[in-house]
Amino acid sequence: MSIKDYSYAAGSGALAFAFALAAITLHRRNDKIAEQSLPAEFKDELPDDYIRRSLDEPTDVRLFESLPELKAIAHRIAQPGWDSGVTIEMRKSTYDVVDFYEIIWLKLAEFYPFKHFGKGGAAAHIKAYIRERYKFHWAKHEPGGPGTGGTIVGVLTGGDVMQDLDRLIVETATAVVGYRDNFDFTAWHTRWEGAYPLDNANPSIKRTPNGAAYFKR
Repeated sequence: MSIKDYSYAAGSGALAFAFALAAITLHRRNDKIAEQSLPAEFKDELPDDYIRRSLDEPTDVRLFESLPELKAIAHRIAQPGWDSGVTIEMRKSTYDVVDFYEIIWLKLAEFYPFKHFGKGGAAAHIKAYIRERYKFHWAKHEPGGPGTGGTIVGVLTGGDVMQDLDRLIVETATAVVGYRDNFDFTAWHTRWEGAYPLDNANPSIKRTPNGAAYFKR
């Protein structure tokens, strides 16, 4: 092969390589754009138990409508423990209601895309939220430092977390319903609040005018 032919072949090879490299780059770019355009729930393999709910489905509407009644049942079951005046029983009752709220919020999260609330999923998100609310309220009730609040701190903290979750559920439910004309959210919210008013949450704990807590007998 002459020097001229070799130079031509080398030049053609380099040109072909450049075209191939450009094609690969363009292909990868198109793949990336296509991936970004996919809904988040399709970017990862969906778990077998994944459910995507919609207010366009009668079954899911019935679930949504039933939440106030379920809340009333959960609080009615917890009430004897709160009324006992025994710290451990009161805290157990509150834990049960907190667990109930966690489940209810997870049901509302099913109206959102998969992993909408983070890479760990809705369950990891709500557990982290509850853990942080417990840490905050516990610290809040011990202005004198850790361990200075006594056993009542656990009861007060649980009541505060319970109210946080109640509000979170209402906020999430409001967002899920949005501006739908075919759903009476005002009526739903009235039933939710009436099932157990926030002001009555953990009624076994009352406060004196100076803010000190005491058990109701």
